[in-house]
Amino acid sequence: MRFNELVRLLEQKRFRLIKEKGSIRYYAKPGVDRLIRVDYHGAKEIPTGTCNAILKGGLKGEIRRKIVIDLKYSLVIEATKDPMFFGFYSPDLEGFTGIGHSVEDCLYQAKWGMEEHVGLLKEQSLPIPKENPDPKIIIQNQESLARAS
Repeated sequence: MRFNELVRLLEQKRFRLIKEKGSIRYYAKPGVDRLIRVDYHGAKEIPTGTCNAILKGGLKGEIRRKIVIDLKYSLVIEATKDPMFFGFYSPDLEGFTGIGHSVEDCLYQAKWGMEEHVGLLKEQSLPIPKENPDPKIIIQNQESLARAS
């Protein structure tokens, strides 16, 4: 979700702007006992954690599905020493791995790759892991492999 979409949604839900200073905007709504602070950046994407924190201010159940990266399984993205090379895998979907050139590229490839992977498991009559009801996306530095002795 983008900042301008969130503000439009707040206004549709009868939140009103009560203070603005630079890019910082405060919204309030009668019956909601807290303010919503938005550091407004127009058409830029809102990071998921930031958006979730904003939504706790009164909209959480109404738009949560619109802002979540819709993965069915958890995903681990590993940064390497090369800033243009990332690996990814799903701890929930054994055998699913990939490579991307950015975190965003990994997310895009993982979303569609997971669907293709599950489709191939079905096609081959192999067991399909249950979808994770609360999938996580973890971005971490590449782990060192244990050396064989």
